[in-house]
Parts: sequence; C-alpha cells; structure tokens
Amino acid sequence: MLKKILLLALFVAPLSLFAQKYAQFDYASIIQDMPAYKTAQTELQGMQDKFKKDLEDMQKELQTKYEKFQQEVNDKTPENIRTRRQQELTELSQKLDQARADDEKALQEASSQKMQPIITKVMDAINAVAKEGNYVYIMDSNAAQSAGIFINPALSENVTAKIRTKLGLSASSAKK
Repeated sequence: MLKKILLLALFVAPLSLFAQKYAQFDYASIIQDMPAYKTAQTELQGMQDKFKKDLEDMQKELQTKYEKFQQEVNDKTPENIRTRRQQELTELSQKLDQARADDEKALQEASSQKMQPIITKVMDAINAVAKEGNYVYIMDSNAAQSAGIFINPALSENVTAKIRTKLGLSASSAKK
C-alpha cells in the first residue's frame, strides 16, 4: 500500500511542475498614471478644443450668412443673385462638413501617433513580467469583465504592481 502511494506521488509530482500560471492586471490604472499618457491626453484635448472652436466659428459664419440671405432675398430678387447666394451657402455648408471630417481624421491620427509608443511600452513591461514569472496568460481584468470573462482571483495573481514597477511607476497606487 505504501509503495502504491509513493508511486502515485511520483507520477503526480511532475504534473505540478507543468501547472500553468495565470495573472491579471489593471490596464487602466497603469496607463492613466503614466506621465506620457497624461501629456498625450492634454495635447489631444488642446487639439480637440481648437478644432471645436474653429468649427463653431464656421457654423456661426454659416448661420449669419443664412440669416442675411433670408432677410435680403425675396420675390423681387433677381434669379441669378438668389442662385449665387444659395450656392454660397451650400459651399459653406460643404466646407463645414469637410472640416468636421478632416478634424476627426486628424484627431484619430494624432491619437494613434501619441498613444502607440505608450501602449508599446506597457506591452513590453507586461511581456517582461510574463517571462520573469512564467505566466501562461496575463489578462486585463477590466477588459475580461467587459467581455464577460470571469477571472478567479484565487487561481491568478494580480501583477499590476509588478508591471507598474517595470514602468517606473509607484506601485503603491496600484489597485489591489
């Protein structure tokens, strides 16, 4: 009987060596504390505010010209003048729509350009922690919850503090 237990222990022991390790981290708390992220967000907000003001100015110009058109153009206005004024309003409206689309595209491109190095830095830190800790999976706990994935905290380690340390951030403000 003792030999059977010993033999079973010898077969089961190597299986524990191949146990997979899982970890979780809080991506939002990490990235929001990064100085580069804060700088990027401030720059993007400034860019967005400028675009918004420019669009508001264009909208006011369109509104003013439309009101002037309504006051000046009547049944006695020659057809060619009425058509020209309508064309001016149409062109201004199209310019406004194009400016809105251009601003949105420029903001998306600027966001990608500013965020990519930050995301790469975070991913490099995650990869380093994964290699050092021999983790099979490291998941963002917030993204997992949003996707309806349950992460059992008893079976996974929260490595947020380790990732923050790799990035040179204070580990003390990490969520536990």
